[in-house]
Amino acid sequence: MPHEHSDVLIIGGGVIGASLAYGLSKRKVRTLLLDREDLRLTASRGNFGLVWVQGKGYGMPRYAEWSVEATQRWPAFSEELEAETGIRMHYHRTGGFEVCLGEEELERRAVMLKQMEEQSFTGTYDCEMLTRDEMQQMLPDLTLGPKVSGGSFCPHDGFANPLHLLKALHQGFHQHGGAFHPGHTVQEITREGEAFEVRTETHTFRARKLILASGLATTRLAEWVGMTVPVRPERGQVLVTERTRHVFPYATGRIRQNADGSFMLGASHEDVGYDLSTTREIMQEIATHAIEVFPLVKDLQLIRSWGALRVLTPDQKPVYVASESCPGAYAVTSHSGVSLASLHSSYLVDWVLEGEEPRGFDVFHPRRFDVPKAA
Repeated sequence: MPHEHSDVLIIGGGVIGASLAYGLSKRKVRTLLLDREDLRLTASRGNFGLVWVQGKGYGMPRYAEWSVEATQRWPAFSEELEAETGIRMHYHRTGGFEVCLGEEELERRAVMLKQMEEQSFTGTYDCEMLTRDEMQQMLPDLTLGPKVSGGSFCPHDGFANPLHLLKALHQGFHQHGGAFHPGHTVQEITREGEAFEVRTETHTFRARKLILASGLATTRLAEWVGMTVPVRPERGQVLVTERTRHVFPYATGRIRQNADGSFMLGASHEDVGYDLSTTREIMQEIATHAIEVFPLVKDLQLIRSWGALRVLTPDQKPVYVASESCPGAYAVTSHSGVSLASLHSSYLVDWVLEGEEPRGFDVFHPRRFDVPKAA
C-alpha cells in the first residue's frame, strides 16, 4: 500500500478544507488535501454564495465580530486569489437586505436586531431597519411586491460565485505546491509516535498535523482523535431562473442575481436526513416568496433546481477545536464556509502552525454543547 508523507494533512476538500490548504501552501508548508469525492462536493457545490454578516452572531457576539472581519478581509482575499489563478469570483460587497412581508415580520426583525445590538461588546450592530419606501428608493429598477413592509440592510453583506471560489482555492493550492487526492474514503485514523496515520482503501498518509474539515463526516472522524464535534444535515433547495437584464445589485438572504443575469432563489430549511432530492411543494414556496418580494420574477422561466445539505452544529455557529488527547489534530466546521474563507485561509493557519488563537476564540469550542448531567 503506497505511503505519502506531509507536514499537514487536511481531510475534506470543500471550501473550508480548501481555504485552509490554500493558506498553508502559501506559507510553504507541505500540505496534502484528501476528499472522498472530486470537486462535486455536496455543501460547496450547492452553496448560495452569500458573503454575509446580517443576523449572524445572535447569542454569540464574538461570531458577529468574526463575520464582520471576514467580510472586511474579503476584497483583498478575492483580489489576490483572482490574480494568482485568473479565476473571477464575481465578488460584490454592495450590502444586503433581509426583506419582511407584513408588519408582524418587520417588528420581529427590528426586535432581533435590537437584541443583537444590546448583546454586542460595543453596544452597536452595523445593520439598520428600513421602511418600504426607503427600500424602494434603493431599488430603482425593481418594484417591490405589495406585501413588502420594509426590512433591514447591512453594508457588509455581499455575494460571490461559490463554484469559482472553490475552483480558485484548489488551483491556488496546487500552484503553491499542494497535492490534492480525491476519491479517498478514510477508513481509520491512528496516532503513530508524533505523526498521524490515515488509512484509505488504497493508500496510507502520514502527517505531523491533521485537520478535519470533513463536513458531515466530521463527527465520526473526530472521535478517532479524541474530539466531540456534533453536526447534522439540513437540506436547502435552490432555484435558478433564465437570464435577464441586471436590475438587482444587492442580495437578500433568499434572492440574488448572478453575474450572468440569472436569479438564484432559495433556500429552504428541511430536516430530511441525507435526502438531496427536490420537491414540488418546497420549490413552489421558494418561487412564491420571490414573486411576493419582486413581482418581476413571475415572468422568468425556471431552468434549474437542486437540493444540497448544510452542515450545522447544534447552535448553527462555527466549531474550532484542537484535540487535547491527540495534540496536532484539529477540527473545523461551519455552514458559513464561503463568508469565512478569508479568515480560514489566514487566522486559522496561524492557529494550526503557531498555536496563535484569535481573540475570543474559546467561544467556538464545542464544550459549549456539554449539558451537565442531573444529580
